Amino acid sequence: MGYIANWNDLPEVEILANNFRRSAAGLQCGVNRIRIVHPSATPRHKHDDSEQTVLMLSGRMLIHIADETHEVGPGDICVVPIGTPHSFESIEGEVELLEVFAPMRVQNLVGFVGKVF
Repeated sequence: MGYIANWNDLPEVEILANNFRRSAAGLQCGVNRIRIVHPSATPRHKHDDSEQTVLMLSGRMLIHIADETHEVGPGDICVVPIGTPHSFESIEGEVELLEVFAPMRVQNLVGFVGKVF
């Protein structure tokens, strides 16, 4: 048996300035729909508990992974290995992306009290 939800029914939370997230999760995998409005950036951070995959839907941004910087846009897919330092930076306008974490990160769910990154 599966579960179905609509993104529009999930709460949108501003996790950083101009950085908004809607989250959904199963027992093994979690997915976030992220909306970034320029100007916005995430601090350099890493996830020691999950691999992160970013799927760009619209807009353009910079993604810094380890010592490399890439400009990404619609259709691009980025995989950030577990424990790899990374950050995101808006360029202009609005960006929309999906990010998938495996295994799922409880920190992304609404109501979690603790460290976001």
